[in-house]
Parts: sequence; C-alpha cells; structure tokens
Amino acid sequence: MNFRVVLALALAAFTLSLHADDDVEEQVNAIRAEYNATENAELTARSLSLDDGSSPTELTRYFRDGELVKVVYTTGSDHGSSSESFYFKDGRLYFVFQTQQFWSFDPAAGEGATIDTGRERRLYLHEGQVIRHLLKEVKSSDADAIPRLLAKARNVPVDDADIAGRLRSAADRLFAIESKAQLEKFLYEE
Repeated sequence: MNFRVVLALALAAFTLSLHADDDVEEQVNAIRAEYNATENAELTARSLSLDDGSSPTELTRYFRDGELVKVVYTTGSDHGSSSESFYFKDGRLYFVFQTQQFWSFDPAAGEGATIDTGRERRLYLHEGQVIRHLLKEVKSSDADAIPRLLAKARNVPVDDADIAGRLRSAADRLFAIESKAQLEKFLYEE
C-alpha cells in the first residue's frame, strides 16, 4: 500500500471514531434529560418491604401515568448497605444508579480500626447496550465523610461487563416483582 492510501484510511477511521463519540454524547444527553424528567415528575409509588432482622430490604416501584418508570431496590446488613435505582422508558432499561457503603477492618490501623468504602456506579444504556459505565469510589476511616468525599470524587470510565450484566439482569427481574413473595424469591435466589 502506498503512503497516501494508508493516510486516507487512517483519517477515515479517525473521523468515524469522532462521529461515534458524538453519537454517544448525544445519547447520554438524551438519557440525562429523560432521567431529569422522571426525577421531576409526579410519580405514584408502591413499596414492598422485608425485614428478617439482619438485612432489611425494600423495593419501591414508581409509576407515571400507569407506566413503571423507576424501580429502587435497597438492602442493608451489619457491614453496609446498597441501593440500586433502575430507570425505564417504554419498558426498557436506560439508566442505572447504584450506591454502596460498607466497612471492613483495617489491619494497617491497628486492633478494631475500620475503613469505610463508598461507591457510586452509573450505567447508561441505549437500545439495551451499555454505552457508558462510570464508577466513583472513596475510602475513609470516618464513615460520616463518605458522602462529602463521593461528591468531590471524579467519575472514572470502566468496562466491567460482569457487573453491568448483573445489574441489567436484576433490573429485568425487579421490573416484574409485584408481591412480597416475589421479592423474597428474588432476594434468596440472588
């Protein structure tokens, strides 16, 4: 191949890459607009709760004009808590926001010392495919500092197909739950 052909192919590939990035940004902006519309809408909530003493669980399903648009699944234990918010449009998942806070012993800091971890994960989906996956994670020996540290932390792009797949699967299953019995089955089959 001559140099001009190679240069032309490289330029074409670069141009296509820029166009694909623009498409993703447009899709992410549309997702953010839909998210904001959902968060600002007047929604009807229906909640289910389970509390076996060690890990309270709550599922709240939010409806707009009879359509399920948001599902929030929250669970906790002695060592932490997790909340996943799943957003739907026309029955399709388009955004996931997960927050987790948990603690563990910190052997480097001495007997009985703990370290808290806070994590936020965002999945943006277009036509069923993850187009952006962002993660924030902070650690502190002061549990009360975690929210402030998370607010200051930067989102880092990640490509974790396993986590994304588990969250998408959970969204599909939680979308259909309408009773405590179904919630118990979800909780204990996970």
